[in-house]
Amino acid sequence: MMSQKVSIIIPVYNSAAFLQKSVQSLLQQTYPHIEIIIVDDSSTDNSFAIAQSLAGEKVKVLQQPNAGAAIARNTGLAAATGDYIQFMDVDDFLSPDKIEKQVAALQQNPGCLAVCNYINFVQDEELDKPIKAEEQGHFIYSSNNPAHFLIDLLGAKGESNFIQTNCWLIPKPLIVKAGGWRAYRCPDDDGEFFSRMILASEGIVHVPGIFNYYRRDKRANKLSAHPGNKYTQNILLTIDLKYGYLKNRVADDLLRKAFAKQYLDYAIYNYPQSKKLSAIAYRRYKTMNRKAELPLLGGRMIETIKNILGWKAARLIKYYCK
Repeated sequence: MMSQKVSIIIPVYNSAAFLQKSVQSLLQQTYPHIEIIIVDDSSTDNSFAIAQSLAGEKVKVLQQPNAGAAIARNTGLAAATGDYIQFMDVDDFLSPDKIEKQVAALQQNPGCLAVCNYINFVQDEELDKPIKAEEQGHFIYSSNNPAHFLIDLLGAKGESNFIQTNCWLIPKPLIVKAGGWRAYRCPDDDGEFFSRMILASEGIVHVPGIFNYYRRDKRANKLSAHPGNKYTQNILLTIDLKYGYLKNRVADDLLRKAFAKQYLDYAIYNYPQSKKLSAIAYRRYKTMNRKAELPLLGGRMIETIKNILGWKAARLIKYYCK
């Protein structure tokens, strides 16, 4: 019987343009047993006032000192009374039956994580357009081997891929087992968190026919994270953490292939603005003893420079000529 509660946690920072529509959309989910927890990260616009106006039987509103999205999610977790957790970005949307179908799937597969495909969009009116196959997250699949699922996601058998936070539904005991969000500001904090969730689970259940609608243009909804050297350093830390989580869990050749690409891409994209971190990542890449393909760095001229003079020359020219 599907009577278990789902806690939907929404971190908010200067999101007045999206908040009301987001909450109204979530209240229309076909699964009735939900609570929505809005955590305002000390917004400087009227997000908190809007959140307070939405408070009610199914909507809780919290506010915290400015600390970033990860801490806001942990604040929401501490207040959550649900059996399952749905994390939600304030400017995205879910299929109306997303939660209902994922709860049903998890009740049939205890200890697992539920995941769905996602569709990219920019403007709200795009939501009514036909779905393009390449936007459906075709690489997402069910697996009873969490470590293999994660190493595939990180690029062991081809290109690395990305599953956005909203796609998942998580049994709360799994978070208790694996731990909450790491207390740092990093654009891949969700990658670190869900790596632990995946590896702590009994498997991944892909639920077809439902979608997370992910807004590509995030400029209007930057949570309170400010890129800088520490921010960049935390991206490298996240790669190191994922490597540690997977070491001894998958075949060595798959591990080296996936992380050679991760470290090389980091080294290249952070040169020359963070030379020390780039050098550290490049040394990590060399220890993988696997050659990774160089990423595309620009147009024809930049690619020619890369092929003739190397990626450092190409990055220097692109960086100083932008």
